[in-house]
Amino acid sequence: MAADRPVVVIGAGSAGCVIARRVAESGRPVVLLEAGSLDAPESIHSPSFFDALATPGWTWDGLDAQRVAGQAMRPYARGRGAGGSSAVNAMLAVVGEPADYDRWERDHGCDGWSWRDVAPIFAALPIPVRDVAPSRLAGAVGRAWTDSGRPGALEVARLTQRSNGQRASAFDVYVTPARDRVEVRGDLAVDRVVIDAGRVHGVVTSDGASIDSDTVVMAAGAIHTPIILQRSKLANPFVGQGLQDHPSAPFTIAWRDPADPAREAVTGIVRTSSGAAPNDLQILPIEHLGREAAGFATLNAALMNVWSRGSIVDGHIRFGMLSDERDVAGLTVGVRIVRELLASEHIQSLVAGVFIDDVGTPIDRLGDDDDAIATWLAQRTGDYVHAAGTCAMGRRGESVVDPSGRSWDVAGLWIADASVMPRVPRANTHLPTLMVAEKIARPLVASLVG
Repeated sequence: MAADRPVVVIGAGSAGCVIARRVAESGRPVVLLEAGSLDAPESIHSPSFFDALATPGWTWDGLDAQRVAGQAMRPYARGRGAGGSSAVNAMLAVVGEPADYDRWERDHGCDGWSWRDVAPIFAALPIPVRDVAPSRLAGAVGRAWTDSGRPGALEVARLTQRSNGQRASAFDVYVTPARDRVEVRGDLAVDRVVIDAGRVHGVVTSDGASIDSDTVVMAAGAIHTPIILQRSKLANPFVGQGLQDHPSAPFTIAWRDPADPAREAVTGIVRTSSGAAPNDLQILPIEHLGREAAGFATLNAALMNVWSRGSIVDGHIRFGMLSDERDVAGLTVGVRIVRELLASEHIQSLVAGVFIDDVGTPIDRLGDDDDAIATWLAQRTGDYVHAAGTCAMGRRGESVVDPSGRSWDVAGLWIADASVMPRVPRANTHLPTLMVAEKIARPLVASLVG
C-alpha cells in the first residue's frame, strides 16, 4: 500500500466520523466524503429533533421505503450532511442488552463481539450524554405505569446533548476537533467504488471525478452502503439482504392544553417485555411533533427484538416488517400495553383525543381482538429509522465482511457502519453504530501502519 495515498471514507455520519478521526490519528492521510452540506444551521443543533429533521437539505429527498408488505412506499428519513443521521436523530443514548452482542458472536460467527468485548468500548465513547427530567407526557406515562403494577418503570431519557442542551453529532465530537488532519469534502456523493481484479482502486463521485485509493471504508449507512456496493458490482449475494428496523405502532395524542411544549421531544422511555424476550418492547412518549404539528404528541410501542428481514435490491427498499409471526405477536402485546396506559386517568386528564391514523380515527374504533390489532398493524406500522444488517459481518460464505469489517471478496474494502450488524440490537442505534466503528477502526488502523 502507498502510504501517501489517502484512505477514503464514504459518509460523514456516525460511523464515518469515527473512522476518519482514528485514521487521521494514525498519521495516514484520510478523505471523508459527504453527500450533504458541512455547514450546519442552528436548527441542526436544536434539542428538538423535529426542528432538525425539518431543516431543508438535511435528510435525503426521494428515499422511499416499504415497511410492511402491502403498504405504500413512503419517505424514510436518513440524515444527509455533516453528522449524518446523528445530526437529526432523537439523541437517545441506549446501548442495548448484553445478550444482543453475545448472540452476534454465538449465532453469527462474529468472534470478538461479545458483550465482554464491546462493553469497554461503549464505556469509552467520547459522546456527551445528558439526563433530562420527564415532562408532561412522560411523567403521566410513568405514573400510569406505576399504577399498572407492571415490572419496571419510566426511565429518564439520556440524550446525546451537551450540558447546554445542544445536540452533539458525531461530526461535532470526532471531526470538528481534527479538521486540520481530516480532509472533508461536502456536497459530494459517491457513485461507485472502483473494483478490479479483486482489489479496490478508489471511488468515482457523482460528478464523474475519480479519487485513487487502495483503502476504501464504506460508512454510508445501512441504506446507502449496499446501494453503492450494488452499483459497484460487488459480487457478494448477501449485499442488501438482511434489512432490519424496529417496527413501531404509533398512537397520536391531541393535547387538551397544547401550550408550552417541552423543550425536548423525548424525556423518558419504558423498556419492558412482551413475554418473549427481556426488554423486547420500548414504550416511547414523544412530547411534541414539531412546528408543523403543534398541539399533538405520540405514544409509541416499538418492538426491539426483531425476527423479520427485508432487502434492498436495485434501489428498492423493502423492510419486510411483521413478516415473521413472532414480531406480530410481540408488537400486539405492545399495542395492548399502550392502550392500557392511554386509558389511565393520568393521561386522560391531559388529552382531548387519541387517534389511530392520520385522518383522526378515534382509538375506540380499533378492535380489541388479536386479528383486529394485526390488521391495524399491517396498515399503520412504522419504523424507528434504525436500519441495519444489509452488509452483515460473520462467517465466510454467509456474510459480506469478516468480524474485522474487512470485505471477504475485495482487498482494501472495509465496511464500518450499521449495515454490518448481523442483528439490530435492542437499542436506538446511534451509540451501537459508534461502538461498531470504534471497534473496526482498530484492525483497520493496524493494517495501515503495520
